[in-house]
Amino acid sequence: MTIPALGFGTAAIMGRVSRRAGTAALERAHAAGIRHFDTARSYGWGEAEGVVGAVLGKHRREDIRIVTKCGILPVRNTPLLGMAKSAARSLLALAPGLKAQVRRVASSGSFQPVRTYEIDVLSGSLKTSLSELGVSYVDDLLLHNFSPERPGLEEVGAWFRELQRAGTIRRFGFSVEGDLISGLERLAGKDLLADAIVQVPVSDTLLALPQEWRGVRFIAHSPFGFMRQQGELDKPLRSLAALLPALGDACRCDALVCSMFGAGHLADNVTAWKSCS
Repeated sequence: MTIPALGFGTAAIMGRVSRRAGTAALERAHAAGIRHFDTARSYGWGEAEGVVGAVLGKHRREDIRIVTKCGILPVRNTPLLGMAKSAARSLLALAPGLKAQVRRVASSGSFQPVRTYEIDVLSGSLKTSLSELGVSYVDDLLLHNFSPERPGLEEVGAWFRELQRAGTIRRFGFSVEGDLISGLERLAGKDLLADAIVQVPVSDTLLALPQEWRGVRFIAHSPFGFMRQQGELDKPLRSLAALLPALGDACRCDALVCSMFGAGHLADNVTAWKSCS
């Protein structure tokens, strides 16, 4: 059994988490021993990668695993969008109970990203990611929220392999948010699974993976929602210290990505992770 690495998820940076708070959290995570950092072109309406790059650029590139994603493009960054995000953060700080209303506005059409499999657009997205992150390569490039029914998957796979041969990415993969088994079957049918990494939320399906999929490499995320459900159902996996070895037993899980912006939350998670290692 191999215990997954603990990864730091950056989806909230430049959204509900400000640049200053995000920078401080990234620095704490690196100081605590975390070396797996997960981001995406669309995070923070296109601004999260820049914050990640500014922090990680101070440290040895070879010691850090950077995962980013393409296929979802953020809306164009404007002064109005910046003011809206700042106002939303201030409002939530004063009235946390308004979270649902703020989320509803953020999910409106004016703020929604665009999904695409067009190679020219994906290439431009990756070029921007490399520039924002301040790196010449990324360790893992994922197709963000892969949809099995969307056409163009073969072309994306061929492009991924070209990038891998050129050294621009070390591995390619797919973020699967829908039905896990259907996604794996689709990828296998297109001969895209053997060399890929698959990122998925923690689920009962992942923890009871059929034998035919046990050779697939995974990155898991969103453990805390899963553990809350475990508690409600009086099931055993209610702590990170229990979940990490369970993932190691169930599948080839490289990392478990968590959102850890509070110093105490980070410390608790790192303690649980190290207790399993």
